[in-house]
Amino acid sequence: MKQILTIALLILGCGTIPVFGEDSRDELYEELSAGLAQAEALVAGLSLQDESSVTAEQLEALRSLNRQIRGSLYSDLIDRSDLLLLLAQEQLLFHQDPQQPQSRLEGILRDSSQDVQEDKRKEDREKALRACFNTTLVSFAAAFTFWGMSELQDRRYFESTAIEDARLHRRLFQVFSIGSLVGATLGVVSAGVTVTLYAGTH
Repeated sequence: MKQILTIALLILGCGTIPVFGEDSRDELYEELSAGLAQAEALVAGLSLQDESSVTAEQLEALRSLNRQIRGSLYSDLIDRSDLLLLLAQEQLLFHQDPQQPQSRLEGILRDSSQDVQEDKRKEDREKALRACFNTTLVSFAAAFTFWGMSELQDRRYFESTAIEDARLHRRLFQVFSIGSLVGATLGVVSAGVTVTLYAGTH
């Protein structure tokens, strides 16, 4: 009861501090810092006692102090107060149910493992997407290149004056035509896979 009254008086005392002027701001910081230090000492003292923890009333007092500190916008005090409140809440939960922290830890580890697996799957999909996209570009580029070369050989075939030259240009035309067809087919397939992977990642 004495500890509860101590925290309550600290909170009430902090609530009556003036908030105008530079001197008032310095005084406010000192008062809040002192109140937070006493609250930290209280929680630390209870932590050293195996069978003791903050009560619901003390936890509510710490929450009120935390709200006041957050309203002051002193970042260093806010960080300390948030951490103290978290420790006090965990301390109370542990004494209410000693198995709860373990179950919560297991849940956190399980969620973390699932997140890692999901990130790995996402990374693999992105790699496959990039590979398929690059394959699509290269395939269509090769298809157009072979098509242009086949057209050139076809034109030279009709311009040939020797039978051997005509046969050579005809064979090259066929080879480049097949290469263009293969490149276009591979490009279409890769484009389909790319679209499917892109839809799966968005």
